[in-house]
Amino acid sequence: IKGLSDKNEDQINEKEAYRFFKQGLINATDETWFKNIYQVKPSHYLEIIDNQIIEKKYYDIEDHIDENLDNKNKSFKFYIDEFKEAAKLNNLDWELLAAIAFQESQWNPKARSATQVKGMMMLTLPTAKSLGVDNRLDPVQSINGGASYIAKLIDEINFGTSTGDTISIALAAYNLGVGNINRYLEEIQINLNKENFEITWDDLSSFLTEEVNHNELIGNSTNYKRGIQAVDYVTRVKDYYYLILGLGCN
Repeated sequence: IKGLSDKNEDQINEKEAYRFFKQGLINATDETWFKNIYQVKPSHYLEIIDNQIIEKKYYDIEDHIDENLDNKNKSFKFYIDEFKEAAKLNNLDWELLAAIAFQESQWNPKARSATQVKGMMMLTLPTAKSLGVDNRLDPVQSINGGASYIAKLIDEINFGTSTGDTISIALAAYNLGVGNINRYLEEIQINLNKENFEITWDDLSSFLTEEVNHNELIGNSTNYKRGIQAVDYVTRVKDYYYLILGLGCN
């Protein structure tokens, strides 16, 4: 599993697996991580891992995350009009905006992290203020703020050979910070002797995976680095985006 491959399956415990899942570091396709813990197929583990008993046992955060997948589906249906309206105002695909929101908060308007990012789109306080968002836990404000922010990033990032490259780079900036991403892009430009319009998402993702923050780790994991986190973030958002498109979600 990318970023976690140094840890053997038999070293994993329930609490650690749950923490990885809630941070988005592993997903339902990572079979080896869960079959040893729950002795079930990956397609069944979500119902178990989301169980309220596990949430209360380890984190007592049932007020901040949905209790089950049915609630997530209801959240999506409840906010779909807000996604569509905010996307239209910012010239975005609403499915992309919904995918970002799912990756950020699982469509939970009360979501918050230890780093004090909050709300449906998990905005930082400075970013929220710059976007005119005065209540990050207000889902409509958060969705509109997140839409404005990702649209601004896409518009201002002057790198990429295609729209797909630019959007992927903008997603990485949403996750890791635009200042960090711009600095890395400039370094890539020098290292590869490329013009900005020649730099691809593959160039940046390789740099993030191989070069960035080798000693800066996420949480208590000894294997999951910030550069890899950003690459995985972009991959998951795009996966959700294509899934929503493919299902024709309404």
